[in-house]
Amino acid sequence: MAIAFGWLTILQHSILLELAAETTVSPTLGLTRSSESFLQEFALFLKIVLEFIAILIIAVSLVVALQKLIRQKQKRFQSTQQAIRLELGISLALSLEFLLAADIVSTAVSPSWDAIARLAAITGIRTFLNFFLQKEVKELQAMDQRLLQQKHELNAQENG
Repeated sequence: MAIAFGWLTILQHSILLELAAETTVSPTLGLTRSSESFLQEFALFLKIVLEFIAILIIAVSLVVALQKLIRQKQKRFQSTQQAIRLELGISLALSLEFLLAADIVSTAVSPSWDAIARLAAITGIRTFLNFFLQKEVKELQAMDQRLLQQKHELNAQENG
């Protein structure tokens, strides 16, 4: 899954680079040149901010996950590892949403059919990744719930 994620991310970035190279404001918006220029610059700024937020979420999540993994290495490693994976998966899904928003903003100022088709391809890839990420998160949550229930049952047996 990690290899597929890496290849799909590389594909997304190559598509986005091509899209950025061809970005132009559509004259069908009916705006003056200065308004078009402002809109295009604002959209570019917003896209960069959204991408920065996504990268920040990923970076912070990785640092937190590594810290927790190092701290909890000696204690119940399996359950701790599952909890860390769960938190990291939720963070990755959130970052994908920010990246998708950045792509939508980027395409909003250049609604050519080519740009829309590329956005559709990127959206499809990210939706695919997010679907499987959410599926894994749900499985980890269910596993966490089972472990918690087993712990309560053991405590009840010891105290009972």
